[in-house]
Amino acid sequence: MRLDALIFDFDGTLAELNIDFAWLRQEVHGLARQLGFSDQWPGGYLLEEVEALAGELGADFAQNAMAFIQQAEMDAAARGRLFPFTRTLLAQAREQDYSLAVISRNCGPAIRKVFPEVDGGGLVFLPREAVVKPKPHPGHILDACLALETPPVSAAVVGDHPLDIAAALAAGCLAVGVASGRMSEDDLRAAGAALVLPDAADLLARLKYLA
Repeated sequence: MRLDALIFDFDGTLAELNIDFAWLRQEVHGLARQLGFSDQWPGGYLLEEVEALAGELGADFAQNAMAFIQQAEMDAAARGRLFPFTRTLLAQAREQDYSLAVISRNCGPAIRKVFPEVDGGGLVFLPREAVVKPKPHPGHILDACLALETPPVSAAVVGDHPLDIAAALAAGCLAVGVASGRMSEDDLRAAGAALVLPDAADLLARLKYLA
């Protein structure tokens, strides 16, 4: 198997941002209650829940909720950091002729705060606002493959969450899990990752064993 491209999730994979998603969901639900919402919550991931509630509560709710989410991401980014291995990993991957992308459900401004050079250095960068639907929708990954001019079968998606694994498999890519975020190695294996690592530091060496 020849891999030509590596598509990295950001938060939990290349960087530590520490967003409190449980608190964030509570705050967004509070905004909905202020507008009179008293029905059953749609469930699922928060961005998709906001989209679903917007159909009932209107565009103002969606705009306010997304502004709140983005501010929470920016606050987390102010406290965030790249993992120590990230820049070395990306540089070595470029030296080995991999095409590289960084994708995220987070907003671009928050990621740029932690990783200012994400828009350069030969990286394709697709934060949530750059795609129609963010992962776990496979379109996020397929857009990255298109930008990299690489077929999905020749790309590996590296992420720290089962949604990254699900998106990779739905897009037809190799799924690599890293337990450097909120999920355990067992969680990532159960989601279907072909390779699971403690973090992405030794990714390139481990990929050679899959060739």
